[in-house]
Amino acid sequence: MAIYDLKCDKCGKQFEKYVTGFLKDDDKECPECGSREISQQFTSFFGVGSSGGSGGCSAPPGGSFG
Repeated sequence: MAIYDLKCDKCGKQFEKYVTGFLKDDDKECPECGSREISQQFTSFFGVGSSGGSGGCSAPPGGSFG
């Protein structure tokens, strides 16, 4: 399941859309005004085991990476 952060270009409503797979044009509809003029917002996230802020991943303990 993927979560997309979207914003309506017409009324400015920001909302999330949960979809299985990729976001399709049919999924882009504002829940507030019904407009299909939608922009995808780019957001960041922390994955499991992230070290905070670096955005990268680290080698497992005892691993030979690095």
